Formats: sequence, C-alpha cells, structure tokens
Amino acid sequence: MGKSAKAFKRPTKKQKEIKKTTKAQAALTPAADKERPSSMARTSSGGVSKSKSIRKKAKVASVMTRASKAKKRRMASEMNIAGLLVLTVLLFAVPGLAAPGVIDDIYDWVFSGAMLSEPRSSVAATSVGNIALFAGGRLQNGSYSDVVDIYNRKSKTWTVSRLSVARSEIGAGSVGNRYALFAGGFDASFKPMTLVDVFDAQTGQWSQIQLNTPRAAPRLLDLGSVAAVVGGLSGDLQYLSKAVDYVDANLTVHSTSLPSEYPQLGLPIFDSTSGIGLYTAGYQNSRPGERFNDFEPSNQTTIFAAASASLVAGPLFPYPRWGSGGAAANGMFVVGGGHMFGDGSSEPLTTVTDRADVFHAQTQQWGQALTLSVPRDYPLVQTVGDYVVFLAGTQATKALDIFDSRTGTFIVNPRHTPALYTLRDDAAAVTVDGCLLVVAGGTVYQGRNATASVEIFDACKS
Repeated sequence: MGKSAKAFKRPTKKQKEIKKTTKAQAALTPAADKERPSSMARTSSGGVSKSKSIRKKAKVASVMTRASKAKKRRMASEMNIAGLLVLTVLLFAVPGLAAPGVIDDIYDWVFSGAMLSEPRSSVAATSVGNIALFAGGRLQNGSYSDVVDIYNRKSKTWTVSRLSVARSEIGAGSVGNRYALFAGGFDASFKPMTLVDVFDAQTGQWSQIQLNTPRAAPRLLDLGSVAAVVGGLSGDLQYLSKAVDYVDANLTVHSTSLPSEYPQLGLPIFDSTSGIGLYTAGYQNSRPGERFNDFEPSNQTTIFAAASASLVAGPLFPYPRWGSGGAAANGMFVVGGGHMFGDGSSEPLTTVTDRADVFHAQTQQWGQALTLSVPRDYPLVQTVGDYVVFLAGTQATKALDIFDSRTGTFIVNPRHTPALYTLRDDAAAVTVDGCLLVVAGGTVYQGRNATASVEIFDACKS
C-alpha cells in the first residue's frame, strides 16, 4: 500500500455492483432462504457486516488450502505458459493498418472537447479502424439507453446509431480490425443477455449474433483475428461466470471456460507487441453455487495467446484488491489503483491505493510494484503508443499518470498536464488508432448527475 493511501468513505462502485447483483440473486433464491441472514450483508455504512467474521478462522484454513492448490496448478502449467508465449511471439501479427505515429512529448498532445448525443453513465466503448463507438448505458432517470455515438478520427465528425436493444453493463471490443462487438448486458428486467450487436466498420451496417452463455458486464479481449468474451455477471446463484466465448473474424462463436479455480470478474488487458492477453485481478466468488456467496479480491491470472487462441493459468496477481484498472504497452502490463476494505474501527472502512503492479511478458512474472502520483479507485486506463495512461478515479487531481514502457517508470510531470477538464466517475475511455484517447460520459458531482461531456487527447502525428 503506498504511503499516500487515504480513507474514502462514500459508497464505491464495487459496493454498487454488489447491490445490483444482489437483486438478481434475490429473484432466484427460494423464499425460505431469503429469510436467512446473508454472510455478505452490508452495514448501513457500506462495510461488511459482523456476520462475515463468524467464518474468519475457517476462512484462514481455506485460503491456505487454496494457495496450495494454486501453487500446484502454477507448477503444472509453467512449461505450458513458456511454450505458449514463445509460440505467440513468433507467430502473432496485428491485422489491418498500422497505427499512425504518436507524438512523443506529452505536453504536445492536443486537447479538445465534444458532447455525446445524450448524458449517460456505464457506457460501453470500443474502437475499430479509425472510429470510436460509445454504446448504451444508464440515463439520469435510471433507464437504459440504446444510443450509439460514433466518432470518426479522420473526419473529426460524430454520427448517431442505435443498438437493437437498450441495455447497460455491456462488454465492448473488436475483432479483425473490422467488427465492433457489444456483448451481453442487462435488459430492462435486469436479466443477463446472450445478445451481441455487431457493427461492420466497412459497410456501416449492424447485425446480431448470440453468445452461448448469457452474461452482463462480460470482459472482452481483442486478440486480433479473434475476440474473447470472458466472464461476467451470470445472474444465477453463482453470480460470476467462468465462460469464455471466442468470436472470430467470420463472427462464428465457439466456447470454453477459464482454467481458474473460482469464477472471477477481472481486468482484460491485451498487448499487441507480445501477442498475449491477461485476465487478472478484479474479484472472485470463493463459494460459487452456495446460498451465501463469498466475494473477495482475486489473485487469479489467465494468459490468452492470440496466435493459438489458447489460454492457461498464469502467475498469481501479487496484491489483490478491488477496483484496479490496467492496460499494456510493449509487453508490460500495468495494473494500478483500487481499494481494500477495513473493519471501520482499527482501520479505515475503505482505503484507496496508489500501488501499480507490472507483469512482464518476457519473464512471465510480476515485477516490483510502482507508485501512482495519487491513489485512484476504478481508474480509466488506456494505451497511447508506448504509454499506459491512468486518468480519473480520484477527486484529488485532474492530471494523468503516464507510464513509459520504454523506461519502465511513470513520467515525473510537475506541469500536471495533460489533464482532464471534468472530474467524473463511471465513464468510458477508448484509444483510436493507438494515438487518440477519448473519454466520454459518466457521472459528475460525486455521482449525482449523468454527463454527456467528451474529452479528447490527440497524440496522433497524422
């Protein structure tokens, strides 16, 4: 935990997620079971209730057992990981046009603003070709949106389209440098969906395909010629899904599952240089399928290989916590920020961290931890050229934290620019052509109002 960690007592996004998924579980729990006290009941202050402490001693033994099992799994898969990464580096090539050059001096990045067609939060964002798409989300009145705002980097123009069904908690990604995918989500009845809206960037037309497993908030890994739709909220008593649906460039879907021991809602991070993706950190359900779920920060890591579309268990995430964010550049995967829960008496109820962990594709290991300039919770993180950029996730500064993958360090930035114009939460961010960073939507005034504000950081040379 960095020495600049601070107490932060307003409800976190993670607590809001647990509240939302509790509604889905309640609808599936027998009436007799609903009357029983849940071990994950929350107190009015947002902390874990005392009922959870009843299992504390038993949980210590359980954690030790899980650690032993995890060690065996790591040893068994070590050779597989090594062979997998070597094969990937030899075979992988990014399809489509090469990204334009990136302005190296961050002080020369050009800032501009725009507006979405309607204010909303929880927007799904992705890019394909030279366009950015911002789809769906939650309106100010709590209803869901079907609007898709589309920005063209070349023409610098905005157009508006629509999803086939209004929804929120959508997973977004792309495949084959042609198709933008908007997968799953909650419908108006709070039911997870199998629907995938597909936008063809070449024709401008929409189509639909179906996942094999319904999910809300699935994570998407863009693996070049294939996209992996990973995990998500399952809407059943397990809460979290281990399902993986691969979507190829022909929009064919085939399925597998995560090799991890527990279902996990993690971070999807892909690096085009090494050709591998990580699914790591986030949180897991350590008692899947039982009446009372046990959510805790996850140390599980899965490595996806783009060239072979295969996946294996990777080295454990070194500092599990809620609410971190991550991206990768040049074989360096940076996961930063997040928070830990305390008991609210001897330690703060919620402590936000400035810690950043780095996974090195070359060594297949997590390296020495680094430090953000300020603690950040649920930061937006994107790759811009050789940089991994952290923004938002704090009320302390509008400045960005920028990691330079060439030096393996964060840039010392006394000028505190580039910087956001508006502090916001629950926003969307995406990078177009590897050089244009776009931040859109979210909530302002500490979550009270949805915003249509868009902020653009242009680092493109052409």
